[in-house]
Amino acid sequence: MSAGPLLGMESSASKANVGKNVVVKGHLISGEDLTIFGEVEGTIDIVEHRLTIAADGSVRADVTAHDIDVRGYLEGKLEAVNRVYIRKGGNFVGDLHSGGIVVEEGGYLRGNIELSTHPAHGDGSNLVQSSRISELEPIRQLSEAVLRS
Repeated sequence: MSAGPLLGMESSASKANVGKNVVVKGHLISGEDLTIFGEVEGTIDIVEHRLTIAADGSVRADVTAHDIDVRGYLEGKLEAVNRVYIRKGGNFVGDLHSGGIVVEEGGYLRGNIELSTHPAHGDGSNLVQSSRISELEPIRQLSEAVLRS
């Protein structure tokens, strides 16, 4: 037995795939670029890498990634540190928060878009926290007012 990588795994530049006959339901975390040819439902976290939904891929998930490349179908809430690409034939439905967006002719987009000129760096948690803080501020102020009375 050689001392090489286990189970044929490559270096950190490797790429993972979800095959076209694979269905994943749950929380998917990847430390490398990920291409989905099959179906995924749940959440996907790959903050420092690129997520690609292949032309035949179908995803219904909340996604956090560095870049998101939609060539198939994607429905959910997207948090992209850098950029979202919706390619010709790609379909996105949902809420999108990103540093930028590119929609090719023939790409489909329906939902809410929030672009940030200063996308989050690191783990991407700033994207989620910034939107939730503004949503929770009125609740905090109301709570303080109730406690004072």
